[in-house]
Amino acid sequence: MNSNIIWGIVLLALSLFLKPLLAIVGLNERLFGLYWQGETVFSLSPFLVRIILAVIGIIMLIIGGMQVAKQKNK
Repeated sequence: MNSNIIWGIVLLALSLFLKPLLAIVGLNERLFGLYWQGETVFSLSPFLVRIILAVIGIIMLIIGGMQVAKQKNK
């Protein structure tokens, strides 16, 4: 298996199970924000983080699939 395919699958799984994984590890959703002196400077919603992870995972799967196809053609 190509490493890009493996990373793609991992990122897609993370995007699907992000909230339960955060709960198990004991992290809260403040992880996706930047805080300075108690004020929120920058914050990503967990839903947006899941979408970003899913998109990156799909891109990795496509790249990995293309590399495997090239290797089979040789």
